[in-house]
Amino acid sequence: MISRRHFVTLTGASGAAALAGCTDSSGGGGGDGSDGSDGNDGSDGTGGSGVVDTTLVGATNNGVPTNMHVNPMATQNYDWIAGNHLFERFAAYNFTTQEFELAGLSDWSFDGTTVTLTLRDDLAWDTGDDVTAGDVITQFKLMQKTGATLWDYVESVEQGDDDKTVVLNLSDPTNPQIIKHTLANGDLRIHAYQPVYEKFLDQEASAVQQFKWEEDIHGNGPFSFESKSDQGWTLRRNENFHAADNVNFNTYELLTRTDNTALQQGLLGGELDVVSSLFTPPTIVANFPDRVEEVQLPAKWGYGAIFNHDDEDFGKRKVRQAIAHVINRQQVADNSGPRTKTPAPKVTGIPPEDQETWLGDDLDSFEGYGPNASNTEKAASLLREAGYTKSDGTWQDGDGNALGGSYITPAGWTDWTTATNTVVDQLNSFGFDFEINSLPQGDYFGAYIESNFTMGAFYWLPGGARSSFPYFPLRWQMKIPDIDGGHNFPEGEHTVPAMDGSGEMTLDPLEEITSVATSQDEAAVEETVKRVAWHHNQNIPVLSLVAKVDQSWLTDAEWNVAGEDDPARGVKWPSHWLPKQGKLGAKQ
Repeated sequence: MISRRHFVTLTGASGAAALAGCTDSSGGGGGDGSDGSDGNDGSDGTGGSGVVDTTLVGATNNGVPTNMHVNPMATQNYDWIAGNHLFERFAAYNFTTQEFELAGLSDWSFDGTTVTLTLRDDLAWDTGDDVTAGDVITQFKLMQKTGATLWDYVESVEQGDDDKTVVLNLSDPTNPQIIKHTLANGDLRIHAYQPVYEKFLDQEASAVQQFKWEEDIHGNGPFSFESKSDQGWTLRRNENFHAADNVNFNTYELLTRTDNTALQQGLLGGELDVVSSLFTPPTIVANFPDRVEEVQLPAKWGYGAIFNHDDEDFGKRKVRQAIAHVINRQQVADNSGPRTKTPAPKVTGIPPEDQETWLGDDLDSFEGYGPNASNTEKAASLLREAGYTKSDGTWQDGDGNALGGSYITPAGWTDWTTATNTVVDQLNSFGFDFEINSLPQGDYFGAYIESNFTMGAFYWLPGGARSSFPYFPLRWQMKIPDIDGGHNFPEGEHTVPAMDGSGEMTLDPLEEITSVATSQDEAAVEETVKRVAWHHNQNIPVLSLVAKVDQSWLTDAEWNVAGEDDPARGVKWPSHWLPKQGKLGAKQ
């Protein structure tokens, strides 16, 4: 690892040319950097033309970098922590201000069925070439191939008046919030470097989904790829980045760390300067030195369970309902993170803090599945109705096969390990026969993508600001693009008990929730959300268990860090967002 001894260097002639005019008025939080009016004039080591020859040390726990890549369209073995440093985002949502902040875009405008996206004039690849409409159109067309949510309401994409303008032609007038949330989605980046990606336009979706971008990597973010090894990624300050004058250190290292414990030890011992996202229990937080700062952000995400709906046992609704009744969600939260986790009050695809807003007076009619207890009598009744019997303490099918199997969970996610142990203990105590299968992250996602599972731990919300608008999480639970729909939830009509308790109701939940994106009728949207949420409550495409707040970590011993009241800390993730805003920099 490069020594952290500080050497101040002045930007040379070529660097000065690259930095000329690099304002950041559209990026939000960092000011425009042109006159020092935002306080970043170089005097505090953040911003200005003085670049300190030092290394900011972060970490990745996504896998050994030699096995990882930076093609976001190939979700298996994609290292998002590295990718988010290499590629600029379209826009970001600030949880503090509850507003969108433009980043790679200088403007977005909405007019009926047309959305016009204007790229920053100074947005460039690290080769020095401009990021053009052609790059973005290539990316959007590939997103169409891979079934991205954007194409639920986009009909076509084309270049606008110049090569910095992209026009999205919508199928119907669409709520701008839908488009904004989609483009500002946490890990969506402007990444499709046309010389690399255009060859996939004439190929099947699987081609780009299997492409591992490991050579000739070019980005447009604050850092460029230099190298990777088993020990970590090494990234270098990108002089062609539009806000390069806000980045006053030359190297960003992401060390390989396999689990939460290793990350926590890295912060405790001073080996790590930042960690993007890390669950840390209260006992560890209490032991952190004063130099370590915690940033808590709404997660709209959390521990849940998914089923393979093609499985002959877990594809049965009553089996899924029985499992929901057995699991004591409060105990899962208490065991896995009492400081940062809460049980979902109702099993729906809506975050806990948003359920009352969207479900209103109907909230009480939704099945709670006993959030604070194991409803074993109800669960047993459901399993008997589904044709199972209990023998020698174990539930069995008609052929005497035990009801259970392998329960998949990700290795190294310590809070999830605790949650999984709690869930499996509860289920097995009731009479299921599960065995925990802890997999490295690549194999973990791979098992779900290939549908090689029966049941396992998985997040039940897509996460981030978009999850506060029910269209996104309700649809996501049926599609789960993160695993290419590997849970096999069947599309089409489903019949569930009626909301008012009289008879049944039949609906196509995917079709109904998709209609929300193009509806201009607020009352109709609310009614549709209730209907689809009710379907999820009864049919359980994904089991909602625990919600959380995110914990991000910074250190200020060797780094100038934005103060606690600075709204720039409200964008995920601070370790990605703050350096390019001039809000996390080396001390001179």
